[in-house]
Amino acid sequence: MKLSKSLFSEPEQCGYLPEQEWRFEYKKAIDMTAEEYTAFIHDGWRKFGRMLFRPICDSCTACQPIRVNCADFVPDRSQKRTWKANGDLEIQIGPSGMDKSVYDLYMNHHEARARDVGWRAPTVFGSLSHLSSMEDNPFPIQVWKHVLNEKLVGVCFVEPLLDGYSAIYSFYDPQERKRSLGTWMILALIEKAKREGLPFVYLGYYVENCRSMSYKGMYFPSEIRNNDGTWSEFRVQAK
Repeated sequence: MKLSKSLFSEPEQCGYLPEQEWRFEYKKAIDMTAEEYTAFIHDGWRKFGRMLFRPICDSCTACQPIRVNCADFVPDRSQKRTWKANGDLEIQIGPSGMDKSVYDLYMNHHEARARDVGWRAPTVFGSLSHLSSMEDNPFPIQVWKHVLNEKLVGVCFVEPLLDGYSAIYSFYDPQERKRSLGTWMILALIEKAKREGLPFVYLGYYVENCRSMSYKGMYFPSEIRNNDGTWSEFRVQAK
């Protein structure tokens, strides 16, 4: 394993909780295996392309690493409906590699989010840079393509780990909102991990009061990484 020295960002307005400030520690993974990254993710780090990062905020600990316990996972009624509604989708799992269909879907998704929830409008350069940064990795990742009648409707970038899968980033066809494709893609990861006897699906950071991050707490049972490095049950599912 070969990593750069740590770099530290300056405090600035948090992108999750605007009333807070966030700050990150970064390391570039020049050389790293999936097994080595598994140890980092256990320690609260995440990775985007070759860039490892973790929050080191002075006055806030809202970002909590979360993972789903796949063996014991039980979908709620809404998730069962989502699973059934998407039974006609084909999942194509392959090595990372961007093509025009992936780029077009990315743009459609982000343009819809800009209209609907105020995301920044995507640009060609910014979008290509974002997608390209996921392609440059120290170890192979996967792209899960969700296809309906030969049409690409969902994409999820996935890191295979020693003890499960890590969801990096996903996007979907805004015209298929009724399918709840974001939920579907997580359920598909959980199901595959369960079939392979892998214990966890890592969803990144859960942030309770952030709309775009709190959905990660809807899969039970799951575990949260505590500040002391231990993992504990996140929440008992409501009966």
